Amino acid sequence: MIHRLPVALLALLITTGAGAAASGCDFERVPVGEQKLGAWIDKSNWLSIENQRLSLSAGAVFMPAWRLAPGGEAKAPAGKQRPVDDVQAIDPFDGRRRNLGFLLDSRLYADGLVVLRNGRVVAERYRNGLAPDQPRLLLEASRPLLNLLGAMSVSEGKLAAERSVVRYLPELAAATGLRKISLQRLLENKEYHVWTPDDIEAWRRAGGWSTDAPDNSIRTWLSAPGRWDTTLTEREAPLFGASPDDDLLAWTLAEGNAMPLSRLFCEQLLSRAKPEHAVLWLSDAQGIELASGLGLSLRDFAKLGQLLVDARSSRSGARIPRWFVETLLAPSGLRSAEIEGLAKGSEQRYGFVHLGGARNRVALIGAHGTSLYLDFDKRLVIALYATRPGENSAGTLALLEQTWKAIGRAVVAPGE
Repeated sequence: MIHRLPVALLALLITTGAGAAASGCDFERVPVGEQKLGAWIDKSNWLSIENQRLSLSAGAVFMPAWRLAPGGEAKAPAGKQRPVDDVQAIDPFDGRRRNLGFLLDSRLYADGLVVLRNGRVVAERYRNGLAPDQPRLLLEASRPLLNLLGAMSVSEGKLAAERSVVRYLPELAAATGLRKISLQRLLENKEYHVWTPDDIEAWRRAGGWSTDAPDNSIRTWLSAPGRWDTTLTEREAPLFGASPDDDLLAWTLAEGNAMPLSRLFCEQLLSRAKPEHAVLWLSDAQGIELASGLGLSLRDFAKLGQLLVDARSSRSGARIPRWFVETLLAPSGLRSAEIEGLAKGSEQRYGFVHLGGARNRVALIGAHGTSLYLDFDKRLVIALYATRPGENSAGTLALLEQTWKAIGRAVVAPGE
């Protein structure tokens, strides 16, 4: 016998269920804090590399933010972990064989490391005050994730790849320099506007990164007359540099999907990864999320990598499009541009880096060594937070490559 629920009760259950699902992505507004850490770190120097070990985990102290409370249960550290510190690796700076612990601490300035194999934590280490449950700012490393959100929006029909970005941003209709920039060109990251140092500083002030004026508005700055008349170069964008183009994409994603960027990220990616800890997204003074403002715990950063690995083999209708994953993994052409320090055949794709050498490897590389490494064949994810001083030189990239290889040898048995 089939029992039918009354229509009113059924409607109530549907409404309650929808509300429960939506509440899982409800970010709360967090007012800016004291804008000071200790006696010497303030708004003028909080992003200096010598302060980032403290300040990147304290973003809401310096800027207004949106915060998502942890929805899942935090898991205890893995009981049986694979030791990685004593694994031998080649130091690319002097060619000597050293243990990996030395390279992580003394060369990469690694603050945290999480290694997943088949979705499970197999190695985890924290240094220099980084706590497992602290969301830490990704800064430039957020851009590839925005490109991924754009690809997902295109696959779902929310955005059209061939359309100009101004079709989604009426405020920029008069920006003649943007009319020929399609969403696809913006997502591919293969060309970029040439910004002067003064432009970059003004953009950062508008976002509130270096000042706290109550009228700071990133969108007002982006839509100023003549803003996009700057030169567009055909060369690939700098591998690790943030720019106003990032916030242009963030605005396009929010408008095209008719929801705040933080909620879009949560509904499309974060909720599926089931984060263990709080998530932070910094904003300007008007509450608009900034492209470089995402903060995640290291475990939750690693879980995003696992989503990509799973998307390749998933038959459950995962939202990450298969074509996006296959584009990242496709073999490089004979004339592909090389990235000095990485294996031959490495090239940038949608902000990620397709790695040459062994097949089916991809990396998301941010500034100062922060990175997310994915080996799709071995189902291996390596998430790293680091604060190596200076630019990401060829030596730094070679160091990351050696680190990934050494960890792979430590946690994956031969033949697996």
